[in-house]
Amino acid sequence: MTMNHWMWPVSLAGILCTAVVCGTDMFFLTVGRPALRLASASAGTEVMGFFHMLGDARMPVWGVLAILANLLLAVLSASELRWFYCASLLALILFVIAYLRFSKPINQIQTKAAKAGESLNNARELQASWDRSLNIRVPLLVVSLLAQCLVLLVGAA
Repeated sequence: MTMNHWMWPVSLAGILCTAVVCGTDMFFLTVGRPALRLASASAGTEVMGFFHMLGDARMPVWGVLAILANLLLAVLSASELRWFYCASLLALILFVIAYLRFSKPINQIQTKAAKAGESLNNARELQASWDRSLNIRVPLLVVSLLAQCLVLLVGAA
């Protein structure tokens, strides 16, 4: 299978956009989570609230572009490898569902508290719940990245 010329930049854009989201979640999984456990509950709420305020405003562009790239490639790819794009797209959609279901409600609570300068009685529990959502989100992003990379590897062979 050879890839059309237009597929290379779209594939690379999809990989880059997915990698931005994956890298952000991977950072919080490996660095942010243990660091927040060392911080006071009020400091954790304030920092995460402001992270979420900015992240919820700026990160969707990367996710949307990753989804659009994979959708375009899944629909317009004329090879048996299109299933890799479909798998990647499915993983990204499941990521969005997990984010909306488990993470975003906590983001909104922490952002509201941080903006108001308030502490939360259940700050540690909220953060622990948000941290657990990473155990769902990160593997989905890794699957998406792997599927996208495999298409390039197999397609270049």
